[in-house]
Amino acid sequence: MLDGRTHGRPATVHAEGCSGATDRAHPMGTTQALDVLARPGTMACTVCEAAEALLPILAHGQEDVPAPGD
Repeated sequence: MLDGRTHGRPATVHAEGCSGATDRAHPMGTTQALDVLARPGTMACTVCEAAEALLPILAHGQEDVPAPGD
């Protein structure tokens, strides 16, 4: 679920049913959640399993990407 930016807080991705999500959060699929998390200023919730489940997928393979100029 995506909980949009409010009162200066970043957009946050939550697992369905997370107690930290507001009533404005709307459902989305896993691929869409990963796309949203790749954008600067978006966080994965640490109250539910969203961060634990999605961030490793997002980071997978990033250690093999050469730095600019390498």
